[in-house]
Amino acid sequence: MKKKQLTKILVEGSEELAASLADKIEQSYEVSLDKPPQKSLVMLKNLDSVSNQSFYAGEALVTECNVTVEGSMGLGVIMGEQPEKAYHIAVIDAAYNAALPETTPFTEALLLEEKAIYSRHHQEAAMAARTKVNFDTMEDYDDQDD
Repeated sequence: MKKKQLTKILVEGSEELAASLADKIEQSYEVSLDKPPQKSLVMLKNLDSVSNQSFYAGEALVTECNVTVEGSMGLGVIMGEQPEKAYHIAVIDAAYNAALPETTPFTEALLLEEKAIYSRHHQEAAMAARTKVNFDTMEDYDDQDD
C-alpha cells in the first residue's frame, strides 16, 4: 500500500480502526515517543489559478506526533485537536516504515475502511445533489402568455 493511500485512510477513517492497529504494534514492539502529540498551526498554501502564483490562504490547527518503532520514525499529523488519533497514525506509519510483518494483515482492514470512506462520501454527495437547483428546467417567465 502506498503512503498516500495509507495516510488518507487513517486520517479519514475511524478512530477505532487506527487504535486497534496501533495497539497490535504496541503489544509486540517498544514504541518510543519522540514528540508527544501537540497542537500546531500550519499555513495553507494555495495556487492562484489566474496568475499561477502561490499564496497562503490562512492557518489550520493540526495535531502532530512523532514516534520510533524498531529504529523507524513515524509521523502522525491530523487536522484539529485529536491527540490520540495523531499518536495512532504515527505508530502505524512507523510500523509500515519499518516493514514490520504485523502490517501485512492490516492491508485488508484498511482497504475495507477505504470502501466505507468512499461509500460515506458517495452518500454525502447524493444528499447534496438532492438540494441542487437545476436552472435549465426553470421556466422563463418572460415567455409566458398570460
